[in-house]
Amino acid sequence: MNAKAKWKKGLIGVAAAALLGSSLAGGGSYAYADTASAATTSAVAVQSELYDDILQQEAEWISGLAFESGAIPTYEAPISNYDGKYKVVPYFTNMALLGLLERPEHAATVRRYADWYFSRLNRNASADVPAGSIFDYIVETDRAMETATGDFDSTDSYASTFLNVLRKYAAVTGDTAYLRSHEADIRLIGQAMLSTQQADGLTWAKPAYRVKYLMDNAEVYKGLVDAQWIALSVFGDEAAAAEYGRKADEVKAGIENELWSVDRQAYAYAKMEDGSLLFPDWNSFYADATAQLFPIWTGLIAPDSERAMRLYQTFNEHHPGWPQLDKADAFPWALLAYTAAIMGDRTRVDAFLQSVKTTYVDRDHPWPWYVMESGVTMLAAAKMKAAPPEERMWTVSNLQNGDVLASMPYTVEGTAQGVEQVELKWTNGLTGQSRTFIGQPDGGGTWRISIEGLPNGGYTVEMTAKDRFANVVASINVSVDIRVGGGPVIGKAVVESDRAMLRRGETTTLRVTAYGTDGKTPVDLTGAEIVYRVDRPDLASLDAEGNLTLLGLADGVDRLSVDAFVTLGPNVMLAQPAIVNVSREPGSLADDVLDRMAAWIAGRQLESGAIASDAGGAAIVPSVSNVGARGLLLRHETVPNAARYIDWYTSHWNWGDRYGLYGTMYESRLDPASGQWISTGGYDSASVNLASFITLLRANFEKTGQFKLPQSNLDLMTGGVGIMRSQDTDGLMWKLPDEKTKRLRDNALTLQGMTDSVWLFRNRFEAEGPAGYFDSFKEALRAGMQSKLWNEEAGWYYAALNDRQETTAPDWTDKRSAAEQLAPIYTGAVPASGDIAARLYAAFNRSFPNWASASAVESGDAAVAYTAALMGDMDRASAWLSQLLNAVKGGTLPGSWTVEDAGYAMLAAEVVRQAPSRVAVTIDSPKDGAKPAGRSLPAKGTAAGAEHVRVEWRERFGPTMGDVTAKVGPNGKWHVQLHGLKRGSSYELTVAAVDQWGYVIPSTRNSVSFSVR
Repeated sequence: MNAKAKWKKGLIGVAAAALLGSSLAGGGSYAYADTASAATTSAVAVQSELYDDILQQEAEWISGLAFESGAIPTYEAPISNYDGKYKVVPYFTNMALLGLLERPEHAATVRRYADWYFSRLNRNASADVPAGSIFDYIVETDRAMETATGDFDSTDSYASTFLNVLRKYAAVTGDTAYLRSHEADIRLIGQAMLSTQQADGLTWAKPAYRVKYLMDNAEVYKGLVDAQWIALSVFGDEAAAAEYGRKADEVKAGIENELWSVDRQAYAYAKMEDGSLLFPDWNSFYADATAQLFPIWTGLIAPDSERAMRLYQTFNEHHPGWPQLDKADAFPWALLAYTAAIMGDRTRVDAFLQSVKTTYVDRDHPWPWYVMESGVTMLAAAKMKAAPPEERMWTVSNLQNGDVLASMPYTVEGTAQGVEQVELKWTNGLTGQSRTFIGQPDGGGTWRISIEGLPNGGYTVEMTAKDRFANVVASINVSVDIRVGGGPVIGKAVVESDRAMLRRGETTTLRVTAYGTDGKTPVDLTGAEIVYRVDRPDLASLDAEGNLTLLGLADGVDRLSVDAFVTLGPNVMLAQPAIVNVSREPGSLADDVLDRMAAWIAGRQLESGAIASDAGGAAIVPSVSNVGARGLLLRHETVPNAARYIDWYTSHWNWGDRYGLYGTMYESRLDPASGQWISTGGYDSASVNLASFITLLRANFEKTGQFKLPQSNLDLMTGGVGIMRSQDTDGLMWKLPDEKTKRLRDNALTLQGMTDSVWLFRNRFEAEGPAGYFDSFKEALRAGMQSKLWNEEAGWYYAALNDRQETTAPDWTDKRSAAEQLAPIYTGAVPASGDIAARLYAAFNRSFPNWASASAVESGDAAVAYTAALMGDMDRASAWLSQLLNAVKGGTLPGSWTVEDAGYAMLAAEVVRQAPSRVAVTIDSPKDGAKPAGRSLPAKGTAAGAEHVRVEWRERFGPTMGDVTAKVGPNGKWHVQLHGLKRGSSYELTVAAVDQWGYVIPSTRNSVSFSVR
């Protein structure tokens, strides 16, 4: 290992190795070098060419967007989002011009825009429009006629970023006279920036939107710093400069004291008007994670500070693909690259610049490229162009391809420069298991890593050197054998299963039996490490003790294969697999319904993830499909289907819709001629549309622990631009903002969604502030239902109430109208154990006494069955479920059947499945742990209330010996003779009651173990 191979790579090569994990290998020991020497001069030149190319092209592109007036639009061409017109958003343009000023020859473009900006300032203040603010503008396709929108995204950030532009313009051009000529306007803009500042030092986004955003306030801080510079260096006003400095300190203190969380080591990305804080979910790209970088690029915290490094590293850990534009957002997000440039992370900046050059710059700037992305990309390129190259060197001195290690521990070592960490990942060729060893170079540039605890075998070793930003400097793969002597040798090992067959939900215990090299002599596995593997981990779970549980079923899967890696001393081997058969027999009546309805709903899921709501697959009604998706969560194998639906929903929802509501989803119809789905542009009920999806989100979170949306999305969906937009002063919800009817079922479903929203704020986000806030509106809705819709004397709810206070009574002769009276029960608006629920349910059964036993299943009955199950009426619920099964098996489901019906049927079945039985099964003989003699034994016990019991007996780690159904006598006792027993073997006897439809009642299952002498 004394020979040394060395590579010299230019800076472009560094980026490739870092981001693609390039493998660098050769004989002997290994070395990698990257310096600013003559050998890398050409690479630096290539890099500089990339920067210059971007700076030149984007400067010309931004300048070319300018109108005659000086205004610069957001996009190059009119777009549909702006009604086929241009739109000027000053914030976006301000950010773009900060980049354009990196090319001083374009300063005239900046000055013309500033003229336009000053000329359109709002000079007269009103409650929602501060003096010194500026509106967004719509510009006609003639690029001349402008119309103010009368609104802005913010007042604080528009003002602050324009002050940034003015300072940079003066600093770059030396044209301070221009700023002095607009001194009064500049002071007015500074006032607008601070017009929403509150006692805590933070600013609201705008007077009419009282949220204090981290992003905005970081920008305000930067704006104040630049305002201070202008006041002192341009106006010569020391008092004004001192005041701006004091305000900057206030904002900085407000961010630190109000938004920074020591426990979370992150900033709240918003502070609401009620004082509640929205803390980030790092998995949520915008605004949670991206906001964390704003204090860095705005200069609020130093880039070389521990906090900046931690925030930047955490962002990259959660969103590693952003340099390649691989992230959960359509926009390039050049601000990330600019932050990276400020941090000094050349690798990621260069990768981003190359990505946007290929994707946008060299392709004539297609959507979603817009003016801010262009300018901020220029900032990143200019920052990197000015930064000196870094020297990097890394060697490995004593591990090469083909080495054989005969002893452990073994120390791998080498030298490094410009390397923060070395990682050695050892992957066993047999087991596929990996273990990573990590080390850091010492002060002298030497690194050493001790390798220990690995069993014998062949390994692929991935040796990786990383810089301080966790970028891969170089990665070398070698193959190495470990052959350490000693310890017992296993010649053969076999996995055995306690059960030969599993039904859904059943568990078997696994064990491994091992033999020596002769294949006969048992090997003691005490102290051995055994790692089991199942071939279908999507359908079964395995714990560390070797307990295998069948969770789900899949078409074509009738068996599971389970093998194991056995490590004893320094040796490891693969044990022969056990084959466990999979039974598709439903565990109960309820299980049969759950299986069939899950398949029915999944069969209506489109390739996109959407779920068609009707039997014919020709309509998508989101509030209906949301209930169907809740049903999918009740079967393990269809949980991924529900996740696909949620992903589809959140990638197609309205943000906002024609009513200005956020998070709604329009209904769609399938056009048979074109085969395309056409949006109707509407929905039946705004609040139900939102609330039913929130209920699905809670169910999904409780089932999977997954909630991908940021807290801000839930806030918007629940609040004044969501559900609460429909809420009247009496607490009730209008059907639509422009349709003034308050319907019982709508309000019950909305109350359920609001309850689930409050639950998510408390349990998902641990945000008591918004939870308490929305809880008050939820309780107002509950109170409104009781005060406005409940008729205490009659014992029912009014079906509807209009804006003239006219009520509509329920029609108890119409089944669907009567079923709507049960909505408060199955949504939890009233407790199922309470008096109101009892009165409503009794009234329904008086009107339709045979609903559960009618031969024809009807759409709408499923919600009634769900209500029956919640009320504890398992007889009616089970009877209806059996009728549903008959309809499914006989192909007589009604054509009006929907995925909502199927979802409620599944919810009913799940309650029935988990309900305790009135039947109790005992096994009196044999006793648990007994050791009787004989090849045939009597088994007996009791099952009072059941007509039959199912009796199974099987050999432990052997076959099933018997499976019979026995009649229960009038005295409540059962008796079965157990045949086929063998001396010296152990057995398990399981007995369960059977219902009137021939299904096992799971809650009655009882088991004993015994062995035969």
